[in-house]
Amino acid sequence: MQMKPLKFGSVKIDFPVVLAPMAGYTDSAMRTLCLEQGAGAVYSELTSAEGIRRDSKKTFQVLETGKGEHPIAGHIFGRDPQAMVEAAKQVEQMGIFDWVDLNCGCPVKKVVSRGAGAALMKDLPLLGEIIEKVKAAVSLPVTVKTRIGFNNDTPNHLEIAKVVEESGADMIAVHARLAKNFHGGDPDWEKLAEMKQALKIPIIGNGGINTPEDVAHMIDATGVDGVMIGRAAIGNPWIFEEVKGCSSAFSRLMQEQPPKGGTTSPLNRRNMMVEHLKRLVKLNELKQRDSSRPHRYTPEEAACIQFRTHIPYYVKGMFDKKVLLMKLAHFLSVDAIIEEVDILVEKNS
Repeated sequence: MQMKPLKFGSVKIDFPVVLAPMAGYTDSAMRTLCLEQGAGAVYSELTSAEGIRRDSKKTFQVLETGKGEHPIAGHIFGRDPQAMVEAAKQVEQMGIFDWVDLNCGCPVKKVVSRGAGAALMKDLPLLGEIIEKVKAAVSLPVTVKTRIGFNNDTPNHLEIAKVVEESGADMIAVHARLAKNFHGGDPDWEKLAEMKQALKIPIIGNGGINTPEDVAHMIDATGVDGVMIGRAAIGNPWIFEEVKGCSSAFSRLMQEQPPKGGTTSPLNRRNMMVEHLKRLVKLNELKQRDSSRPHRYTPEEAACIQFRTHIPYYVKGMFDKKVLLMKLAHFLSVDAIIEEVDILVEKNS
């Protein structure tokens, strides 16, 4: 597997294996952990252009980033071209993002029902208009995250690719499944390969990446310029460092700095969970400090509730998840969660 730095516009991603944006997961706490473990770049969570346009504090909290969190894209969605333009300008003016990414692949019903996300693949003239107007309005590079299609009766992958490129996008990231299938079924890497052949702009492949070896298989099968990892990174930020270890293009670097052995041992997972929780607490402290409304939970309690979605992935294959998750439903302190995890780590050591 040969991997070269990915360049588009003013952005250079030295290691083109990036973290996918995932609502409810890839906040600053998770993104910074993945960057430290080797991710080449990250995206903000999916952010409403209308929310940015209305200057919603809650929306802007989704765009919070950590110190040194680069390269990073401001990932926005919407269907109104003017709202997308105004949101993109705001993202650029924040001065913390390296590029603007436009979502036209999210299949979630509440997004699609607004005519946004994956729904834009059914209206390619509108998609092209949004890309053109955003590109003309900002100086940052503009990219698109999409899928190979909405369903079998709507524009196909090559039609989508053509519109994205001709409208001026600097790069495209493609999930190799139809929107109607969400994350189900096998990804269609053949269509990724066809898009790569048809495009002059770089393409990042997404979908079907579960192991470090899958990254090599995707690149060999499709020729994509980079790979995006989503759910396989939840509870497993080490996957990016493991991909580096599999990459012959980085063999010299890895000989000088070999990958840390046993990164997924129970003890290392426990320590990563502690760090993740600490960052979530800090993130909630910042959010509550910027909000004048009363809060039902303290920052620590809110962090513990949010972390419940990550825990099954951190302990996958190691602990009795059912027992642990039943107990965690009642834990609202970092110490209580870690105390329970410590018991399980000792049992599995």
